Amino acid sequence: MKKSIKRFLNTYFNEQLDLSVQVFHLLGFIGVVLGFVNAAFELFTEWDWTSWHIILNVGSSFFALFLICFAKRTGRYRFCFLITVIVVFLMVFPALFFTGNGYRGLLPMFFVLAFIFTTLMLDRWQRVFFLAAELAAYISCFFVEHFMFGQLANFDTNMENMLDILAGLVGVGSMLVIIVTLHIRIHNRQRRKLDEQNAVLAQASRAKTEFLQDIGHEIRNPLQVISYGVDFMRSRISQESGTEEMLGALNAIQEEAVRLGLMINGMVELATMSGNPASRVKVDFAAMLRRSAETLRIEAESKHNVLHVHIGPDLPPVYAVTEQLERVPINLLQNAMNATECGVICLEAFFAAGGITVKIRDNGTGIAPELLPHVFERGVSGRNGKGYGLSICKTIVEAHSGVIEIESEPGKGTTATFTVPIYGGQGEAREHE
Repeated sequence: MKKSIKRFLNTYFNEQLDLSVQVFHLLGFIGVVLGFVNAAFELFTEWDWTSWHIILNVGSSFFALFLICFAKRTGRYRFCFLITVIVVFLMVFPALFFTGNGYRGLLPMFFVLAFIFTTLMLDRWQRVFFLAAELAAYISCFFVEHFMFGQLANFDTNMENMLDILAGLVGVGSMLVIIVTLHIRIHNRQRRKLDEQNAVLAQASRAKTEFLQDIGHEIRNPLQVISYGVDFMRSRISQESGTEEMLGALNAIQEEAVRLGLMINGMVELATMSGNPASRVKVDFAAMLRRSAETLRIEAESKHNVLHVHIGPDLPPVYAVTEQLERVPINLLQNAMNATECGVICLEAFFAAGGITVKIRDNGTGIAPELLPHVFERGVSGRNGKGYGLSICKTIVEAHSGVIEIESEPGKGTTATFTVPIYGGQGEAREHE
């Protein structure tokens, strides 16, 4: 017996099945049971085999059983869903309403179930159309009974009326509880599956990062050997011997070796930032910006640039990895200085719309229009750099739930803007407060 019940539940209510399929099975089997029970009760109390109420109940039971078997054998569940709504909800329910006790009986409670089952089983326009049809049909049942039949309920005592309503309450309530339970089971299964997938992705991300770190470590050693060898050969070659072309070739080799090393460092650094969620703390963002500006002020003056810093008063703190987020204004200021000489660079920060916006402007050479849409891509650089600075900035800002953008016009300068949420404006922040 226990094995049979377990096999039955595993066949028709397996958590691997869609919720709509499980709900259809639930509706079908309850329809089978209720139909036969109601028919038996009517027969026991009235002993009238020709009662339309008994015929409707028995017929609906066999119809529900047929639909379940047909859907299970053919897999045409969507078709059976539609037939259920049309035949049971729009035809059988109104018929049972008028052959039963009308709006004073338990059928109005099952009208609510019809709405719920229709919502769960049908999709898109079918759902909207048939929900409207059911609503119109059931409202019409109420008005037809009230204005044409008067009152269909034929309870002899208040006890019978109470028992009828109580049966409807228990039946509808139980079905709703079962539906919610099925939904929770499916939700928990999907959550477990998602957790397993996230664990696999995290492991793959760690493996990728470790692989890049290993590759970077192994490549740095031969690059250093190449660089030292080039230095040694350059020291042995005399420019008086007409070896300018050889020196030029050696310089090119060394420059490419250095550039390759910088690219490898950037790749490893970017992969590490993307894959390792470090702990975040409450950070005084205004102090961080001032510190970043002061770090590069001497370099700005060496290129005869004027560096202005305008930070709004009482700038709220942010929730960040300090050493990562601090690199964003430093990288953007460094880019501005590389593109500007004898010019003006301005760092501005202000609070707006739940976040802190930072703008770094310069009046330097600007960025070529064809390069501007690609400045955040890895390896893209307009000044023979390694092409990872802006990509790293974008990764850091987005990891802190922020956004970053670049505006530029050749010959007129560039404006880099990024925004990060304030402390307390993120879900993670609330957990650590």
